[in-house]
Amino acid sequence: MNILYIVPNVLNAFGGPNTRTKRLKKEFLKDGGEIIETKQKFFRSFKLRKINLAYVESATNRINLIDIPCLFFLRLRSKKTIVFIRDIYIELFPEEYTSFRSRITYFFNKLSNFYLTLISTSMVFPTKEMGEVFFQKNKFFPKRPFTDLPPGTHEITENRASPNFSEKLGILYLGSLGYTNSGYQNFIDFAEMFKNEYNFYILSGDKDLKEKVTASHIHLGKVPRKNIPQFIQENNIAFAFHTRPRNIYDDITFPIKMFDFLSFQLPFFSEEHIPAKRLLGNDYPLFASLENKQEIHRKIKSINPQEYQALLSLLKELALNNTYDKRYKKLLQ
Repeated sequence: MNILYIVPNVLNAFGGPNTRTKRLKKEFLKDGGEIIETKQKFFRSFKLRKINLAYVESATNRINLIDIPCLFFLRLRSKKTIVFIRDIYIELFPEEYTSFRSRITYFFNKLSNFYLTLISTSMVFPTKEMGEVFFQKNKFFPKRPFTDLPPGTHEITENRASPNFSEKLGILYLGSLGYTNSGYQNFIDFAEMFKNEYNFYILSGDKDLKEKVTASHIHLGKVPRKNIPQFIQENNIAFAFHTRPRNIYDDITFPIKMFDFLSFQLPFFSEEHIPAKRLLGNDYPLFASLENKQEIHRKIKSINPQEYQALLSLLKELALNNTYDKRYKKLLQ
């Protein structure tokens, strides 16, 4: 039997962590696996006997007290215990944890990661680079083999039609603006510079969206994920922006929206992040400096319908090769 043990409360999670956990949960159940989560953790952990794989989806910050005995027991009963570490922000930016409260967060995060490493037989991270940094920054942790397990694609658009290039094209920003290094201001600035050339849209669940974006030429909204392909088609949206800048953290992680763009087959502009180049290939034509607005405008104008269709084919191929089904099968190898 294969077990998915979920550390965070999915009901309280949002965005990427929520999507990833739900999709992996679906894959485990489809294969006859068991899910251990929320209030049933203690009972279900001690009920199980023979376990082939126990896969642990960790939280962003720390484990809970109930997780300590449950994970210990699962480790004793499992042939393999694979732990996923979601991020290592604390390892990379310890200077941001100087107040009394943040020092407590820092301490418990370190303690949690040590325990998760201790009970694991191997570990996975969004990227291999993140795993390398994790063990470089935690030399006193037990050494474990590790590999990558990025987010995946799902509900892939069947037949994405090309936009109408004879009409005004739409450009999309998808997701939260709240992350410190989201870089959304580059999208705002581009929209201001080319408001007469394109239509601009932001789809986000941020409650303060209207306070952050006051420009009348940018259309704001919130659309269920399953309706986004239709929204893209109805608004003649041709491109999206992935605006995160290059830095030591964003160069070793994968934002889930990148895989959403693949699922929707929506070509997107991005800086040349290391994971993005590995995913998309060095010759992906929409890598660009997001601060160079004229370069992006030139790229948009230079792409003809045939080249755009080739981009759609590339993104669909990548989407089909990076599904959550394939992520699950990688865990079983």
